[in-house]
Amino acid sequence: MFRYDLFRMAAIVMVAFVYVGQIAADEGQPLAIRVWPEQVVSIETQWGLRLAIRLNGDSPNEIGFEVDQIVTLSDQVGHVLFREPNIEHVSWLPTAETKTMDPNRMLVESIDRTALRILVDGVHIVISNSEAKIAFKKKPDAIDVLVVGRAGDARVFDPAMISFVDAYQPRIVVPVGFAETKSVGTLNVEHNTLAVAATPTAVDSEKAARRIVILSNKPWQMPEDFESLFKAMETACADSQKIFTELSVMQMNFKPSNGTHTPRWNAEHMMGRQLLFFSQVYHAVDPTIEIMDLNPKQMPADYVFAHEDWTGAEEARQLKRVSDFCRRFAFLLDGMKVTEKAKGTMWPSMKALLVQMDRHYNEHTANTIKKFELPDWPKNDKNGK
Repeated sequence: MFRYDLFRMAAIVMVAFVYVGQIAADEGQPLAIRVWPEQVVSIETQWGLRLAIRLNGDSPNEIGFEVDQIVTLSDQVGHVLFREPNIEHVSWLPTAETKTMDPNRMLVESIDRTALRILVDGVHIVISNSEAKIAFKKKPDAIDVLVVGRAGDARVFDPAMISFVDAYQPRIVVPVGFAETKSVGTLNVEHNTLAVAATPTAVDSEKAARRIVILSNKPWQMPEDFESLFKAMETACADSQKIFTELSVMQMNFKPSNGTHTPRWNAEHMMGRQLLFFSQVYHAVDPTIEIMDLNPKQMPADYVFAHEDWTGAEEARQLKRVSDFCRRFAFLLDGMKVTEKAKGTMWPSMKALLVQMDRHYNEHTANTIKKFELPDWPKNDKNGK
């Protein structure tokens, strides 16, 4: 009976891309698929969008963590989740009413009442349950991740379901909430987070190595020695965000007459160094996460604004996004000692890297504050452009 339900569920996969046209995406950025208690799944993006999906109608209304939008699998939705630069709040609007061309937007669409199709950052995700009943009309493009929730009295997830979706070959299958899971061909993970990106890794590209990933519903617990260093780095970053949040576009682009850097360079530099070093470490463990180098040119004469129209508040959100990235994928540090050298980086130890990031934020935040006392600082334009 369960295999029959899975066959019906696979039919959803075959129609998942029929109803919605292509949507531009910021491809290559890593996103996280996370599993939580009571069959709740979340999708978190590098841009900071957070969507939660209740796979079971009996899931509690309070999910216990902060997200931008909650959807139940049985809801009828055709929406876009997005937040454009310089806009503080996230929007959740019907697709037909949305004119945004933001490449970071997340498209969410119902397929009947038993599945969702999600497209974000070039990643195609179908989330369904074991009682899907829709019949396919047209063979669609392949999906990257198929999340299967338990429904009814289904107890066992059978890896043989892969044979039902061979026609379009999902790279990764994530079963959620099943009491028993056969271990053949599976990857059992003792935490709740999976990194996914649009570009397949060498492992994902091999048909024989298609992954069935069994996630826990509990986040990875960072060891105490890592945790204290991480918190110090995050606090220094948060302190920096407070300073930049108050600055206008004009103030961010201010070029001091003494030849020092603009405030915007300091923000880009701090963010860029942290992102590069941590993406190097994470990439060495999981190639899904690309090495991301957004570092600006070092010398003032060579520097070009990455986003000259971003307010200080948006640059602060960029700092927060990178801080969240480091925390979100920190499970990739599992098994490392804080005093040992991590692969992929020049740093002699993770402790040395974490201590330097703390120091680096404090140093460049202080350098930015000094500019406020310069005679040519545009003091009277805190909100202008």
